[in-house]
Parts: sequence; C-alpha cells; structure tokens
Amino acid sequence: MPKWEGIEDASTNPTRIWLSKEKTAVHQDNDNNNGTDSWKPLRKVDCLALNEIIDNQEVRSAHIESGRATAYIDTLTIRYNFYNSPSRQLIGATWFTRQEKGKEIILHPLSAADCDLVEDLYQRTLLSSSSLGSGMDDILKEEVFLTDESNYKVMVMKNGAGVLTMKKRSKDAGFLSFGEPYYVLQRGYGEYTVEGEEEEAALGPVRHLVFVVHGIGEAMWSRDDVNIPSLVEEMDTLRAVINKKLLEGWKRDCEKAKREKKIEPPLPNRIEILPIEWYQRIHSASTSLMKSLNAATLRSVSALRAIANDVVFDVLMYMAPEFCETTLDCVVSQIHDLYHGFQTVHPTFIEDGGKCSIIGHSLGSVIVWDLLSLLKEDIERQKAQKMGTGEGTDDDPIVPPDLGTGVSVSSTINNGDAADCPPVGYQAYAVDEDKIGDTARRGAWGPTLHKQLTKTLPFNPDFTFFLGSPLGLFLTLRGAHPVFDEMRIFAKTDVMEVNGDDNDVVYVENPTSPYSSPFTLPSGAIYNIFHPSDPVAYRIEPLLLPQDTADNSIPDPAFLLLDGKGVRLHLKARQLGDNMRKTVTGLFRQVGEAVPLSTSIKEDTSSSKKPFYRQSAIPLESLKFALGGTVDRVDYQLQTGVIDNEYLSAVMAHSNYFRNEDLIDFFIQCARA
Repeated sequence: MPKWEGIEDASTNPTRIWLSKEKTAVHQDNDNNNGTDSWKPLRKVDCLALNEIIDNQEVRSAHIESGRATAYIDTLTIRYNFYNSPSRQLIGATWFTRQEKGKEIILHPLSAADCDLVEDLYQRTLLSSSSLGSGMDDILKEEVFLTDESNYKVMVMKNGAGVLTMKKRSKDAGFLSFGEPYYVLQRGYGEYTVEGEEEEAALGPVRHLVFVVHGIGEAMWSRDDVNIPSLVEEMDTLRAVINKKLLEGWKRDCEKAKREKKIEPPLPNRIEILPIEWYQRIHSASTSLMKSLNAATLRSVSALRAIANDVVFDVLMYMAPEFCETTLDCVVSQIHDLYHGFQTVHPTFIEDGGKCSIIGHSLGSVIVWDLLSLLKEDIERQKAQKMGTGEGTDDDPIVPPDLGTGVSVSSTINNGDAADCPPVGYQAYAVDEDKIGDTARRGAWGPTLHKQLTKTLPFNPDFTFFLGSPLGLFLTLRGAHPVFDEMRIFAKTDVMEVNGDDNDVVYVENPTSPYSSPFTLPSGAIYNIFHPSDPVAYRIEPLLLPQDTADNSIPDPAFLLLDGKGVRLHLKARQLGDNMRKTVTGLFRQVGEAVPLSTSIKEDTSSSKKPFYRQSAIPLESLKFALGGTVDRVDYQLQTGVIDNEYLSAVMAHSNYFRNEDLIDFFIQCARA
C-alpha cells in the first residue's frame, strides 16, 4: 500500500467540512485571491448539523452558531437571525487546495462537483494500487479536468520515495512542463478549533437575553475604513469572554466542591447578547436629510467634519422630536422583532423561566430611559383604565384619580385651544394642582414626541445598565429635577386643615416616606455605571434629591463591587484623604451650612392660597433611591487602577466599558442572580 501526502481523513467516506466567507466576494482562482476573505470552517457541531440534512429534501436549513444564524443548503448562504450583518457564502467540501504563505497553510475548499471528481480519482488510485489492482501506470498518466475551477486539472503524482500526491495544475500545463505552479490537494480539513465553541457548547441553554443599544458614532465605527470595532463585533467579543468566564468559574466551583466533598454544581446557563442598531435609520445616504447635510458640508478637513456628521450629529438629531420619535420607533421595533424571533429559535425560553434585560451605552442609555418612560406610561394608562374616571373618550378621558406620581399629557404650542394648536410634545409631567396649588411645576422626564408610539417594550427588564450615560444632562435640560422634587414633596406630605380655615393649608411630612424622589421606572434594578474620567457620563442621583441640596451633602457614587469583594486598598486611601479634607474644610463653615439638609423648606406664605412645607432632618446615610428598583443606589463608579491619570484615562474611558473586567464580572453576577 503506497504512502500518501495530504490525506488528513483516510476514512472510506470522508466527513464533509462546512466553511464560510465573512464577506460575499466574486469567485476568483485559488492562486490569486487578491485580498478576498479566506474560507473559515464552521463549528464542528454546526458541520454535523448540516451533514445530517444534506440529503434531506424537506429540511434544507439549520440553525448554527447557537441559533444566531441560519445556514441554507440550497442557496449556500448564511444569514444572521438577530442582527444586521452581510450574508456569508457557505460551502461544504472534502477536498481542499493547500496554499502556503510563509509558515501559514491556507486551505481553499473545492466545490461539491470538483470534490466528487477528485474523490473518484482517489478511489480508483486506491483500487489500482491494491493487491487486486491493475497497477499504477495508467492512473499516473490520467488527467481529470475540474468542472467549477475550469482552468485546472488534477492528476496523481509519485515522487522518488514512492509517495503519492494529488496535485492541481493549470489545464494548459503539459505532463513534462517545468516552471508551471502546482498545488497539493488535501483530503479532509484536519484538526481545527473555532474560538469560543468549546465554552459555548459546554454551557446550559440560554436563560438570560440581553439587548444592547449603541450610542453615538456607530455610523463611523461601522465603516470598513475605521479601525474601531462596531457594536456587533464588540458583542461577539463580549459574548466569548462571558462564556469563558462562566465555564472557568464553574470549573473553580467544581474544584472547591471536590475539596469540600460536596456535589458538583450544575453547569451555568448561557447569557445571550443581541445588539440593537439604530444609526442606519438616520444616517442612511438615501434620506433627504443626509443628502442635504452632505451637500452643506464643507470639503476641507474631511476627517474632522466626518466626526461632526457621524458622531455629534447623533445627539443633535435625537433632541429633535421628529428624529427622536424615529429613533425610538426603530429601536423598539427591533426589540419586538428580536424578542419574538428569539423565541422562535428558542421556543421554551419563556416557559423555562428565561429573563430579559437591556443595556444602553452613551446616547443609547437615553434611548433606553425613554423607552422605559413610555413603558411606565403605558402601564399607568392601563392601571388608570381600571381605576380612573370618565368614559374614555377624547372629550371625557379616563384619568387616574391620584396624579401625585405624574402622568403624561399632550402639550401644545401655546395656551390656546388645543384643537387649534398642533401638538409639539406628547409626554410631559402634570400634578394635581387642586392639592399642590400654584406651586406645581411642570417638566418632562421622558421624550418629547409628535405622537404616541404604537409599541412599547414587550417586557419589564430584569435589570437595566446605563453605561457612560449623558442621561443626567438630558434630564436636566428637560426640567426633570423640579418634577422629581415635586413628586418627593407630594409623597412626603399629607394634607391637614389648620383651625378649620380652608385658606390655611399645611402639608405635614409623612415620616415613613423616602427622602429622595419616589420616581421609578419598570425595571427590576437600574444601574448608572460610569468611569470616573468619562467626559460624557453624568450622575442621576442628585436629580432625585431636593433641588437645594448642597454639593457637599450629595453622597458620592457607590463603587461597583462584586459579591464578597470590597473597595481596593488604594481607593480606600484616597477616600480617607478626601474625607479628612472635607472635615477640615467643614471646620471653617457655619453649622447651618455644614448640615443643609436639616433645615426646613418653607414657601412664601404671604398668600393665603400658598401652603408651606415642614421637613425633619433625615441623614443621608439612610437614603434609598426608589429608581434603583431592587437595589438602593443608582450611580455606580468603576474602580480605577493604582496608576491612573484621569486626563489620560478620559481619552478611552467612554469606549472601553465592554472590555472592563470589573463590569463584565458584575454583569455576569446580575444575569445569574
């Protein structure tokens, strides 16, 4: 039996390996790829799934990559199920062309038809070289012309050591031609690994689905000529890191259980992360807006103007009601489609207790906040229909009997008849002026829209992350702080008539109510997470405290801590120094200024119609923010390194959240809770 070169799979029926190209490209000869993407093998479990249906005439597609994509046998394409990425070419092969580039060997698959031709030649060669064969003379002279690679022919060649090789040469090359390039053909792909396959295959089924909404600049980061990962690429990397951490953590738990002679813990379930992209709705070159913007853009310093058009432009556009509405509709529609599409791929997800959460990065956090605001409004509207008054018509709407927690109204351009004025904002805040009097404030915590959206989030998030969020700035511009403060005052007071005089109304504090605003959003837990040096990030907690709260009385943001771990030593030392400095500074202040929150807040009582408020001092240490949901705080800062210059860190702080180890570990902790 002669020896062979290039036979990785010597089985009678070689296993078909399926490969894909990341980008669709025009077919070119294997010896002249001209930079086109190389073929990469699919995960082994996906190859097996496709091999099972290759001869099935009824089932011609299979979910691959843990359900994130679908492979279609008939069209030889791969399409992503949950995000917008170009379709990929698909091919199944048993024979490959070997191409050496330095020390690297690149394998190019032959088409199915060409694989059959080469396999037939290989099998006849085996028969000819066997004890019952007719010998190798005729086989060594035979040439097989390929069908799809029509410029090439294949032949069996034998070297001086008697080793047989299947080689591919140009069809015009003669049998004794010298200088003509040839390529060795390989049967079977050989051993290979796909990054992340082992970890993801070892974990349990998906039990937590997380949607991630990108922020500003995604139109620029997604361009091929920009060397910055797009949201889809970031999520692919993050998913692989999370799976690796889950499996490594489980292995450590198993070792610990073995030492303590306990039962091994079950494998952790997977966490699926799906990106939500909205930039194309606004930045599409086909829109009249972008055509006008591109026409008006100067041609000088094009790199800087690209930053303005692709990055800063996003913020300006979102502040316009029309495009704010377009963005929200785009995001919520995608979430609806993916939420239901995910259950098509994973039909028992909800039945098995699957949960959903949402993350917003940068401007994406403002979008998430606004969607939660609209969801809150929808929930309160349904509640009002059960307990409100009125007939539910436009003239006699159903409204809640208690407006202390705020409602949404349709505002108009002026104070005239609403029927004569086009609406300029859909969501605004209103209080019961009969109870609060003319001290009532108006503002907005949610978006200003031309009309009500037809969809809201299809679930209440188990947790919500705001990463590097400018939300504090947006809420300030919307006038949300006085609104939250009005809620706090209303929640802390009960009406009491004094001396029977209807004109002298006193609001007495309810000692059981919180000191911060009772405002909430429909989410299990809300975390506003930021790097201390992130120039885009803003806090939310100060907006939930009284407006006249002194800066030195506002609690510092909490550190993002994992279970069983505390603040790092160098940060404790820094905190100690800051506290000592505050103490020394406080010695030079009056006692009344040092404890501003213990004073009473009084309104002008010159008018008998205006009430006044009495408050007792509540220590800041006892503050609990209702907005946090299942947690007491809202603002969380990442722990910095020992050597960390805040100005140098500011350059990359806003874009590195999805690569921060502390944040990833905390995310896993929340998702597995």
